[in-house]
Amino acid sequence: MLKSKCKKPEFKRILRFMYLRIVRANDSPPKVAAGVAVGVFLGIFPTFGLGLVLAYVFAMIFRINKAAALAGSLIMNPLTTPFFWAISAILGGALIGTERDIILKELTTGNIFKALGPAFYAYMLGNILISIVFAVASYFITLEIIRKHKKV
Repeated sequence: MLKSKCKKPEFKRILRFMYLRIVRANDSPPKVAAGVAVGVFLGIFPTFGLGLVLAYVFAMIFRINKAAALAGSLIMNPLTTPFFWAISAILGGALIGTERDIILKELTTGNIFKALGPAFYAYMLGNILISIVFAVASYFITLEIIRKHKKV
């Protein structure tokens, strides 16, 4: 039986490509960092599978770096989704006073009408705040990385 040796190196290669694409972008550092931030916000915020498309559209509208926006939107992936769902539920539940377990149970049962109750609003409040925090942090982190790379 053949084992796939490409999975891990391929993933590293993709990450390296995205990193180089961002730090070598011909846009100004603030435009590239803004692209990453918009992508991160839309990647974390529930866009129901439209994160990449919306990141590209917003990048065009705001005239920021499109590649950086697309790369930033990939923050939400099968590995990070449980983390962002849980932290959104915990934060939203703490702010509204709903238990995290109730929020996650209602959101994952598939009954959309039941999910549109207080648990949904708690999750969305937590998610919006988490999306904003990660987007702002990614802006400043990306800006610093680009400036160090370009020695601006």
